[in-house]
Formats: sequence, C-alpha cells, structure tokens
Amino acid sequence: MRFLFNKFWKIFFIISIILLLFVVIVTFTFLYFQNKKSETRINTNTNKTISYFNIKSFGNLIWGSEIISGPGDYTFAPYLEIPQVKFYVTIIQNEQWCSNEDCGFDGAIIQTLGGWLQMESLQGYPDLTDEIGFDFPDDQGIKSIIIVGDKDGKIVGIYLNKDYKDVLSILKKNHFDLANFDFLNGVNEFGRLKIGGYAPLKPGDEIKNLFSDKARTIENKIPNDKKFYLYGIEKRKNMVLGIDKLEKISEEERKNRGGYVCFLGGCRYPEPDDSHDFLFADIDELGGWFLASDNDNIKMIELFGLNPEDVLSGKSSIIVLTDAKGVIVALHPNKTMSDAITILSQHPNLVDMKKMYQ
Repeated sequence: MRFLFNKFWKIFFIISIILLLFVVIVTFTFLYFQNKKSETRINTNTNKTISYFNIKSFGNLIWGSEIISGPGDYTFAPYLEIPQVKFYVTIIQNEQWCSNEDCGFDGAIIQTLGGWLQMESLQGYPDLTDEIGFDFPDDQGIKSIIIVGDKDGKIVGIYLNKDYKDVLSILKKNHFDLANFDFLNGVNEFGRLKIGGYAPLKPGDEIKNLFSDKARTIENKIPNDKKFYLYGIEKRKNMVLGIDKLEKISEEERKNRGGYVCFLGGCRYPEPDDSHDFLFADIDELGGWFLASDNDNIKMIELFGLNPEDVLSGKSSIIVLTDAKGVIVALHPNKTMSDAITILSQHPNLVDMKKMYQ
C-alpha cells in the first residue's frame, strides 16, 4: 500500500513539473509575439507593415536617394550651407528646428564624430510633407522619423517613430561604419606629449610671444584660476584664446590690421573660421580656458611638437586637455577646437557638462 502511495506522488510530481513547464513555455511564447507585434504597425491605407527598425523605403524616402537636409542645403549661422561631412542625420518631427550642438549634447557628439545633425520641423518647413511623400504625421500615426545619410548625402537608414534621444544608439548599432565612437578614448602618447606629464604651456606662463602682430591681446599670461585648460594646434585663419580678451582698437586701426569686430565687450574677426570661434562664453562658463593656434603661429605649433607644414596643410592637428595644474589628462590627435565640448564630456571630474544642456 505504501509503495502504491509513493508511486502515486511520484507520478503526480512529474505531471506537475510537465504542466508547469508547459505554462512557462506558453507564457513566454505569448509575450514574445506580443513584443514583436508592438514593434510593427499596420498601415491601413496601404496594407503594408511599417517596421520601427531600419527600413529601405517609406513614401519618397528610399535607400540611395538624397537625404533631406544634406550637403549644400540651407542651414543656420555660422554655416548657412550644410558642409561636406562624414555622415548626415536628419530628424523630422513637429516641434523644433536646430542643428548639431544647438540640439543638445548628443548633437555636439555627432558633430565631433564628423557628422551633421539637423532637426526639421513641419511647422517651419511645410514642404516636408511633399518631400516625404505622405501626410506626416496625421494619416500614419508617425510622430517622428530619423534619416541617416552617408558622406555623399545618400540615405542609408530610415527609422520611424524614433527621435533625438535615439540617434546615438542607432548610429552605434547600425552605422558604426559611418560614426566612429572610438575617438572618445584619445591616445596615451603623441610625440613628446604624454598623459600624466605637463603640457608645454602651463598656468602662469607668458604667451605674449606666441601672438602675431594681428592678434594683440590684453591677456599676456595663462590665468592660474581655471579648472581646466584646452590647447588646440590646428589649421585656422585666426588665433583665439580664453574668453574675449582681444584688445579693443579704433576703426582705422582695425582696417589696417585686417579687421577685428568688437561687440558685447569683446573683439574677434568678423568672419569666424568655424563654429568653435563661439566657444568663448561656453568654456568660460564651465570654468576653463583655451588657446588655439593660427596660421601665423609657428612657435606654438613647434612648442607642442608638431610639424608646421603638416598643421598648416591640414594633415595634422591635436587637442590637449590639462587639469588645473597643467597636467595632461587627454590627447586627441586629428581633432580641433570644434570637438572641445565632446572631449570635455569624457572628463566629468574636471567639468560638469550638464550645466550647458539643462
């Protein structure tokens, strides 16, 4: 009798385990297909499935066709025309218009990666509905679209209902051939420059001898009271430093020198080299200071151990970041001051980048 009783419980236990496994399998299968279903949406007008992942075509957007807001298209100051870059990202939505770092910190990263980010608003660009090829967003339930283009501005990615917060993830996962995130690491050594060693220029050093005649300044020494220091050796027309410290001059003298323009308490050349000529206020607000060479500044180029011919031809450049004492904490070859914000973001112990994008 006892034998039969034990046998019964063994059979009951085995059946219970089988039933439990069956319930688990059915549950996971149901959840899996529910999740897959949530990743797609049926277009009732065309009876086609719209994927929320990279799709080859949507309306007039087709892989291989020209991206909206690509090379040569209109943009805002300081460029006015979208330049030739490594890749393009256009976000179409119904709220704001912006480009690169003006969109936020992720936009600054994209610019540093060698790309161009532009957000287009239907409110400010009513012809977008015709260019896209459908009545966005009313008929389709689509709230936003991310379009990725290669260096020639040809579409290589279309992502529906994805927006600004998804851009970096999309680039890392699907377009690593266009956007190289490895540069964020920098290098440990570059010529005689080494992480942990002192930079050729340190807080308190005289810098008057580095300036050309066209760049007289009231700041003759590197200040001692900054959280960090950035030095840029690069090809550019005009030298820039710190915050606006260029000496104010008369209109006649300005014309003789080749032309500074003074406004808001500071002076600079009227036609800036690049967007990083507007870093003055940002770097100062973050508690830092920077100095970038120009094409007349051979002394500074040689001081940092670079070949002047390579720098002036655009073949070589470097950004050097130091701490408050002048100790090198980051070396980024082939980068310029336009990459400063992204480089600083990798060093939260020196600077709180959240202050810029709150």
